[in-house]
Amino acid sequence: MKDASATPKRSTLESPPPRPLGPFLEERTTLRVRFNEVDALRIVWHGHYANYFEEGRRAFGRRYGVDYTAFIEHNVAVPIVQLHVDYFAPARLADTLEVKARLYKSEAAKLIFEYEIRREGEVPLLASGTSVQVFTNFKGELLLTWPLFMQERLKAWEPMWKHPLPNPPSA
Repeated sequence: MKDASATPKRSTLESPPPRPLGPFLEERTTLRVRFNEVDALRIVWHGHYANYFEEGRRAFGRRYGVDYTAFIEHNVAVPIVQLHVDYFAPARLADTLEVKARLYKSEAAKLIFEYEIRREGEVPLLASGTSVQVFTNFKGELLLTWPLFMQERLKAWEPMWKHPLPNPPSA
């Protein structure tokens, strides 16, 4: 019989992962909510937000030369190993959404993205989240260092990294 006290306890509502910090690159894209993405409540089903994040990553990849075809050409896979989503307000059928994807600079060989989803032209957030991707070969073996083509991209991006604005002092 197993000792229950030896089993680690998990809270039912874990806190979100810490927000990424430091230099970043970003891209924005828009998409329209389609009929097949809404549920019986006439709002976007929660699982589709992961697809919207992916659309943001794809737009980022096209802009910065790291789309899925580039990874395939270099015999590298980039599986997602962590995904977090926070929901604030529902998107609805026919909404035009703006998806912002930010890649944060990392010393480790991984891609750390942060996402924001809003209705186009509006300020309030509908959802935000983060994802972490690692590099593997096509056998699924983890690559512990940046692939050579990514080292070249990182070097080319060096003058492009944006630096976050400091938080204003509290009054």
